[in-house]
Amino acid sequence: MKFWLFLFCALYFTTASACVIKVQVNEFPPYSHLEGKVWQGSRVVLSERLAKKLGCQIQYLDVPFARALLLMEQGDLDFMFNLTKTASRNQSMFFLSAHQREVLVLGVLKSYPDWLQLNSVAELMHFPGRIAVTNGSYLGPTFETLRNDPKYEDKFIHVTDRRAKNELVVKGRAQGVVEERDYLRYAIDNFPDYQNIVITPLVLSDSAVYMAISRKSLLFPRQTEISQAIIELQKAGAWPEVVE
Repeated sequence: MKFWLFLFCALYFTTASACVIKVQVNEFPPYSHLEGKVWQGSRVVLSERLAKKLGCQIQYLDVPFARALLLMEQGDLDFMFNLTKTASRNQSMFFLSAHQREVLVLGVLKSYPDWLQLNSVAELMHFPGRIAVTNGSYLGPTFETLRNDPKYEDKFIHVTDRRAKNELVVKGRAQGVVEERDYLRYAIDNFPDYQNIVITPLVLSDSAVYMAISRKSLLFPRQTEISQAIIELQKAGAWPEVVE
């Protein structure tokens, strides 16, 4: 009897201690950003609330977006935020809950005054500079058609890391950047290097973005429990409810 009790306790505590949620983060204020050695931001808050509900610890992985997508496919990353739902991603990820409406816009350098009021993809075809975009990102059907057209391949610079992408514009190596509107507003208001960037009226995409779990994650068998935990957090006002 004592042996079975010992075995049960050992298995219970091993399972509990083994529950570690691996979440992607990067420098993306106000959603996730590093202060000292501690990750802060709204995505961090949501991750911690969910982990507490599930009785898990969190491991934050600071990896670029494109790299994070690959890790999700491999099961080496459990959760990602800010994901547009697509058929290809659905093969390797299970979309849990929309947590935000993401608005993607084009920012251009002030040195291109004729383009500060750009408001259509048709106009964008004639933009004289180069536009930096993040590898792996989905930017809406119209823009995807444009950037996959061989005639315009020289117009785009594809970069795996958001920081590196934005640095291209800050340093004048690209003349435009596709970015999430709230982040770009935050950067212009808080980072001196971004003072030369203006957000144009062109909205490339306005859609719900999701938190998703890797289908190869060790936590994937708990997807029903995870979904229920999010619903309970929403009812408590501790998780955003977004119209999809």
